[in-house]
Amino acid sequence: MGVRGLQSYLESHCASACYSVNLGKLAEEYQRKTGRVPLVVIDGMSCLRKLYGKLIWICGGQWLGYIEHMDNFVKKMRANNINMVFFFDGNTPERKRETWVHRRLENLKDVAAYFTMIKNNKELEHGKHFFLPTGLAAFTPLILKDLLHCEVYTCLDECDKEVAEYAKRHGSMGILGQDSDYTIYNTAPYYFSINHLNLETLDTLAYDRASLSRVLGITVDQLPVLSCLIGNDMIPQELLTLFHKQFLKGSDHGHGHRHHSRPPAEILIPKVASFISNQPPVDQLLNQLPQLAKAVFREESMANALGDGIKMYLLDLTGEEKYHPIDPEVYKEADIVEKVRMRHTNSELGRHLYTILRGEPYESSTTLEDYATNLQSNSLIYRPLRAKVYRILQQSAQVEMLHVQEWCMYSGNTLKAPDLVEPEDIPEGTPSLEELWEGSKEFKWRTFCNCIHPELCDTRINTFPDDLRFPICLLFYLQCSQPRPVFKEWEIGAMVAGFLSPIRKDLNQIRAINLPRIDSRAVHLATVFVKGLVNLYILLAACDFPLDRRNCVPWKFWDGKVFQHMYLRGKSGARVEDLVDKREDLYKLYIDIKSFLATHTPQVVKAKSAEPPSSDSPRKRPASPSTSEVTATPPQSPAHPPNTLAISKNTPKSPMISPNSPRSPSAAGAKSAKNLHTNQNKTPTKHPAAKSPKTPKKSS
Repeated sequence: MGVRGLQSYLESHCASACYSVNLGKLAEEYQRKTGRVPLVVIDGMSCLRKLYGKLIWICGGQWLGYIEHMDNFVKKMRANNINMVFFFDGNTPERKRETWVHRRLENLKDVAAYFTMIKNNKELEHGKHFFLPTGLAAFTPLILKDLLHCEVYTCLDECDKEVAEYAKRHGSMGILGQDSDYTIYNTAPYYFSINHLNLETLDTLAYDRASLSRVLGITVDQLPVLSCLIGNDMIPQELLTLFHKQFLKGSDHGHGHRHHSRPPAEILIPKVASFISNQPPVDQLLNQLPQLAKAVFREESMANALGDGIKMYLLDLTGEEKYHPIDPEVYKEADIVEKVRMRHTNSELGRHLYTILRGEPYESSTTLEDYATNLQSNSLIYRPLRAKVYRILQQSAQVEMLHVQEWCMYSGNTLKAPDLVEPEDIPEGTPSLEELWEGSKEFKWRTFCNCIHPELCDTRINTFPDDLRFPICLLFYLQCSQPRPVFKEWEIGAMVAGFLSPIRKDLNQIRAINLPRIDSRAVHLATVFVKGLVNLYILLAACDFPLDRRNCVPWKFWDGKVFQHMYLRGKSGARVEDLVDKREDLYKLYIDIKSFLATHTPQVVKAKSAEPPSSDSPRKRPASPSTSEVTATPPQSPAHPPNTLAISKNTPKSPMISPNSPRSPSAAGAKSAKNLHTNQNKTPTKHPAAKSPKTPKKSS
């Protein structure tokens, strides 16, 4: 996000406003001049890609490797005596929903291309191909907060303005991120590029707004006007086409531009700046917006949008500081909504709980799912779970909450309108947030279990190790709360083997794994699992953490590369003993977990399964591992999904529709495909033989 073309203009055509610096040397100089320890405010969302580095991203995230990268970065900054504060985004502001939807549909083309490459056994090149692993944005604040002991805050919506205000208020040396809006805000002296940061030397690029203003012949206070008249997330460049064309007349690029959608930044930006230099100062201009709107858009009705776009960059430092550690005395006296807000901003609850409580939508981006297969999307799998969380929040919300809007990418959803999901009652009754947060640990735990499945609390779930109960609860939901189990029995075995394998805890062993190929179904299943961790964490937070949150994070039990490795080995018939490194204790725990899940999987589904009985079910072990027949062998002739995705190279009008999508003609019974297209938000068809939660209503 940010100002269209400004970053490239700074880097390629404005050398005096974009130059190399070393953060360590700059910090030393800053401390010598000011006597203060230098503070860098970091846009956490901008850093995810850089800090993930060259780790494998296609398999579901390499968490221990990612933590190592984060740890090295934080240690390097601290070694140079640089204090850090991290900020992360909350919900997308509604004014930017159209941009959000457009980018999700653009992401869909990338996902389709990656699955086509995987199925054709083509290599995904590092640097050329990348998709942010599912859950990385959700769990990174907890890595920084719980493991690296950094100061971390989560905003109510996008964090860029909050970063700018915090940096200005606290006299920060600079901002580290990758958003050209930081060049527009009149905030900290330096804005540093995370994309150009050398993590070993701390060399990077600095963007200088004062120099940019001098080069363009305008004041720093006029930069917000420049942003709006070039095109940003508030005022799309498409609305400025006629205004921009008048600057190209008579230029060498005027004729050529007619064949391109956007004018070249090196021509456009100086000419728009020249126009702005003839306008009155910003404080006067805000009183003359109708005249400016008429000159720019040919209509005065755009004055409000123009005013909102300019004011978006004006910092408010007069109010009380919103981001600081929780004061226990203040927290104790606060009402429940304020308590949730405090813990939200302190990055304890994830980003969804408070935003939904105050009436905002739940949103889920495009993920690494094979939208052309009959594998169900995570967005639909976890909707019944979220509906129960919505019912808990509904009890305590200060705004009317008859339903919750959901902006979720899944097969067949064009994102033209949100789905409307009704809150759903929990078996044994739905408590409020107050009752949960003030209740006993046993009450919180029982509510948590009842949201997953009414039988879970009365099982032996508490007999499993503390760091495995959370993922086992998730597998219980996937296998026992669905009309049909999501995973095949041998796939559960591969996943449990990944939890338990000693390889997962050893970075050197993980690096040594050589994956001969990537299995596309395993990629999709990894996404479903990790997205399930995100959804289950929302429930955990609503119940006030009956499980220690430090045991409910993916790096305690999950590595995507290890899962892919176990999946391929299990598919080829590897023995369970080999998957758990021939350790008797791990073998017994593996059998225990598999038996626990199998016992509660609906029998009606198991009876109809075409798969043979699992050979790793509990039984008397062979006398010698060498003669063991215990395997994680899958069925020998699975139905293979299509090899390609029939999706246009242009921006797709809709995602691919899989056979079990609520948008699919086959899922709608007698309703036609045409009716499904016009009435987007149809409810997923439920399996008639299995008991399932009440289906939420959705918008027409």
